[in-house]
Amino acid sequence: MFTKLLLLVWRSLAASRKHFVHTLVQCIAVLAFATATLALPSAAQTQTQTNYSAAAAQLGPSTAEPTIELGSQINEIAIDNASQYWVDDASNTTIEQLDALHKGTQLFVPRRTALSHATHGKVLWLKFKAQITDPQSQWFVELSSSTTDDVTLYWRSNNVWNRLHAGDVVPRSQWPVQGRFSTFRLSQSNAQPVEYYVRIVHQRTPFSAPLHIYRDTSLVGQQQKENLFLGIYFGLLLMLTVTCFAMASALRDNNFMHYLVYLFAIGLSQAAYTGLAAQYLWPGWPRWSNTATFFLPGLATIAGLWFVRNTLKPRVYMPTLDKTIVLLMLAQTVNMGLELVAPSRWGFHMLTVLSLATIVVVYCVAWFSWTRGSASVRWVARGFLPVVIGVVPQLLRNLGWIDSNFFTQYGVMLGSAIEIPILFYALALRAGARTAGVARAAGLPTQDVLTGLSNTRDLLRQIQGALTRATRYHHQYALVLIELDNYAWFVKEHGRTIGDTALVLLSTRLQLVARDVDTAGRLDDNQFVLLIEGPCKPSYAAKIAAQISASAHRPSDLLPVGASLKLRITCALMPDPEALELGDDAKAQLGWLLAHSEATDDEPRKVLRTLNF
Repeated sequence: MFTKLLLLVWRSLAASRKHFVHTLVQCIAVLAFATATLALPSAAQTQTQTNYSAAAAQLGPSTAEPTIELGSQINEIAIDNASQYWVDDASNTTIEQLDALHKGTQLFVPRRTALSHATHGKVLWLKFKAQITDPQSQWFVELSSSTTDDVTLYWRSNNVWNRLHAGDVVPRSQWPVQGRFSTFRLSQSNAQPVEYYVRIVHQRTPFSAPLHIYRDTSLVGQQQKENLFLGIYFGLLLMLTVTCFAMASALRDNNFMHYLVYLFAIGLSQAAYTGLAAQYLWPGWPRWSNTATFFLPGLATIAGLWFVRNTLKPRVYMPTLDKTIVLLMLAQTVNMGLELVAPSRWGFHMLTVLSLATIVVVYCVAWFSWTRGSASVRWVARGFLPVVIGVVPQLLRNLGWIDSNFFTQYGVMLGSAIEIPILFYALALRAGARTAGVARAAGLPTQDVLTGLSNTRDLLRQIQGALTRATRYHHQYALVLIELDNYAWFVKEHGRTIGDTALVLLSTRLQLVARDVDTAGRLDDNQFVLLIEGPCKPSYAAKIAAQISASAHRPSDLLPVGASLKLRITCALMPDPEALELGDDAKAQLGWLLAHSEATDDEPRKVLRTLNF
């Protein structure tokens, strides 16, 4: 099966490669720009990191550690380069034992920014030294990861070890500082530098989250910026979810319901991954908070595959790929069940492998849809590209191949923020195409089949209403008869299709000239009538008739080269006394106009003729 899939991909490489690759490059460029913009550190923070890196290099490895001075000029510091680490393979060393070991041997080594550590079955210890020289403010250390299992901060004062505890194993209501990340307030002692130890337990995935120290006001500002970004993202998700439900109910389109399920799954997955769900949805369920970060991404993967399968329908043109999607969904379902019953490192590796396989399959579906699908299908293919690009760095980080950065944390969120409106637009295009036929069928009693204008029955009804109002309020309305003089020539020389095209083109230009309150209708093969609602003055009626005549001379690529619409226009203000003698109904008024239009005399027929003004 896999060999057949590769063969099909290889055979399709010749079709529409340029446009697909162009869209792929555009998605990568947008995500890279967003990443660079949002991840750009401040100038003060960058300078501080550079100073600490230089200090660490001068001290040499394992000889000393720089002291972080928290003064009035500092608001935020990334302290990875000013910290040291040690991995406890036994994973049972207490802080007292570590302090005794550290005095006798050099355990800790300098840590660089966002260094990845294999921590499964082990304990990672971080150590840094800080001195507060500005006691007017409070200072906090933050571990920028919302999925860490267990985090404990230690420092000693008066020969007593102080301890603050956070992480997924602790209910959010019991965290020292409420928020998405594990955050601890530093000791307010400013007499001498204080040595801090951070104990980190993180199973299954490599750990590589950065450490920051914030002033209290800077921490609040940073949280506000993060909440603004997250609020925009989840607000967009909620808005589109509600809209999809409304569209699915109104149009009875299952594609919108499939998309709603996908939006709900990806929203829950991102809420769990960013820590918002643990903070607001299930703050008292620490065990589920830890499980949800592995379970919900699998659920989002299944929902995405289900949406792709039902929307792009690969079974129509590639049954092998459709079977692969079904197998991936079944495998992911089994893996999620095992994750709930018995979470393990093997289950995490299976999640990663299945996610990578999903990316490959979605790329294949997007490629084939791009080369063989309609405009709406191609927009679906475009929509999935950003999210499958954004998830790659996160998977590579989970495998320990790259270190943590902004893109590994928020790449999926940025990709899905680009994806979800594109997919909604694609579904709206498809729904519009599907409902166009239904709308046309519903309009058959009142609309002309070819042009979509009012048919003779509806036109007479509108003229009758205009006549009634004109009689009651003592004003006049106008009737403009438009005849396509060269319609017979189009049909004779170029066929019925070109003749119909000319009629549709004329009806389109007629609607552009008419106001919303006016009514345009088709009487015969080449005859149209425009009802200009009253009160209407002679000058305005003549102006509209002239605009219709001028629009006929505009060139169009739909007509044969050198050809244009040749019209004969007759305009009259109604009700006319002579027409009223024939009858006070719409049929008599329209018949009077047609009779005078068909009357011939010795003079050549005029392109634009007014009857009674």
